[in-house]
Amino acid sequence: MKTIAASLIIMLFAVAAAAQETAPLTKHEKKALKEEQKKQTEALLARNTAEALKSGRFVLKADQLRGRGGSMMSVNPTTNFVAVEGDEAYFQMASWSGIGYNGLGGVTLRGRITSYEMNQGKKHGSYTIVMNTVGNGANLRIVLNVSITGEMASASVTSNRGDRVDMNGTLVPWTGTGAHIYKGRESY
Repeated sequence: MKTIAASLIIMLFAVAAAAQETAPLTKHEKKALKEEQKKQTEALLARNTAEALKSGRFVLKADQLRGRGGSMMSVNPTTNFVAVEGDEAYFQMASWSGIGYNGLGGVTLRGRITSYEMNQGKKHGSYTIVMNTVGNGANLRIVLNVSITGEMASASVTSNRGDRVDMNGTLVPWTGTGAHIYKGRESY
C-alpha cells in the first residue's frame, strides 16, 4: 500500500511539473503560430499546383457553371470538371437528374491535346493555360486561369460550334485524395 501511495505522490509531482512547463500561449503567439501554419500550407499547395500543371496531370473541379446566357448555377464538383491526363483532356458537365448523353445528365467529351501553352504571371504567380483539343464530339479551346495555390481556378471552354461554358472551382493534382471524379460515358 505504501508503494502505491508513494508512486501516486511521485506521479502527481510529475504532472504538476509538466503543467508548469507548458504555459498557455499568449494571443500574439497564437496569431504568429497560425500565420506560420498558413504560410506552410500555402507553400505546399503552390508546390503541388506547379508540379501538377507542369506534368500535365490535373483536374479543375467546378462548383459553379455559367452558360451563354450568363446565369450562374452551383454544381457537383465530382461530376463537373476539366481534367488533363498527359496528352488527353476531358470536359464533363452533369446535372442532378442523371438524364443525359453521358448517363450523368450532361455531356462528357474527350480529346487529344494539340497545343498546350502555360504562362505564369510575375506579380502574383497565377497561371494561364491555353490548350486546344481535337475529339470526336467537338474540337475544344480551353483557357484556364489558376491562382498560385490552385484554390481559385476558372475555365472557359469553347467548342468549334461556338458553344461556351465557364467553370469556377479548384484545381487539384490528378493523383491524391482531392481528385475523386466520376467520368460519365463519352457522348460521341
